[in-house]
Amino acid sequence: MFTKNRRAGLLGSGKLSIGIAHHNDFDGAYFTIQDIRKELVFNGRRDLLSKIEFVIIENDKTSKHAEELKDFCAINLSLDKSLNYNIVSVNGTASVKDEIIRNATGDFVLVLDCHVLLCPTLNVIERLFDFMEKNPDSDDLYNGPLVHDNMRGLSTHYKNIWRDSNWGVWSTAFKCKCSNCYFDIDSDLEREDIEVNCITSGKKISSCSNCGAVLPVTKDDLNKKLSSKEILPVGLNSEEAMFEIFAQGTGCFFVRRESWLGYNKNALGFGGEEGYIHEKYRKNGRKTYCLPFLKWLHRFNRVEDVKYPLKLEYKLRNYVLEFTELGLDLSPVYDHFVKENEFDEIVYNSFVREAKYLYNKE
Repeated sequence: MFTKNRRAGLLGSGKLSIGIAHHNDFDGAYFTIQDIRKELVFNGRRDLLSKIEFVIIENDKTSKHAEELKDFCAINLSLDKSLNYNIVSVNGTASVKDEIIRNATGDFVLVLDCHVLLCPTLNVIERLFDFMEKNPDSDDLYNGPLVHDNMRGLSTHYKNIWRDSNWGVWSTAFKCKCSNCYFDIDSDLEREDIEVNCITSGKKISSCSNCGAVLPVTKDDLNKKLSSKEILPVGLNSEEAMFEIFAQGTGCFFVRRESWLGYNKNALGFGGEEGYIHEKYRKNGRKTYCLPFLKWLHRFNRVEDVKYPLKLEYKLRNYVLEFTELGLDLSPVYDHFVKENEFDEIVYNSFVREAKYLYNKE
């Protein structure tokens, strides 16, 4: 957990840090930063911009993208003191995001991938400052709905299942009309019946635990209940109350700086962040929420391949370390990687031995 920053004189006063981890993506970082700056400037909210710092953490200092971003920050720094460019020598996306929060000086930190746009930018920033003012001592972790490229659909959270070497799958939340029961829906194109699951536990449910309303069991039933507003889609309206979730993608998250619990210190490479960091918060008596107003658009497609290594063994090792750190049952990790995807069991066992040694587990 990170506590006090060395630049103590800069802390507090309702300041927001916006942190961006950069690796060979100048175009993405440029538009993420400039979208926020231009929306505040040309909507007459320089007052908010004056309370924002951008913390840019570079993870490949020798690249042309790094040089371009460093020059961009240096040129603009003479006019805008909010652009802080730092070079770190760490391996992995989790470590870089830890560095963002370690170098931040704001009361709260909004962590973004360097190819994320807020939706709509001004509204999100205004609401973040309002949230900070009303929740100055929050210890929880906050995410927001991912906006799909078609600008119609949303993914409000991760469903608690394993797929494609990841702990969690994008999903969309619904709620009972009493607003006290949130769930997502499993469906199959070839089948009429559906399955309703609690969005925090992933367990199947058939009725609202608050008002007792029966939840849909078929696609036709789902459509009827949506039409009659017996159940409601969640996340579209930014005025909606926040709600608890299992997890969400960490291309965008929001946290009070001094309350950050930190990623696993031994993690390497890409992968294993989602699910783990959310479970770490729950293990420490905290919660993970979706803020409907914190909508974000993520550029997934690239003309060129990513430059950082995408190694399956890194991802698996991270999960083994993280599950061991938190005292979680490793069987889901073993089942998904070794049984379902035929990952080398000898290598898997070597990761388990390493994790037990690092965390003094029998």
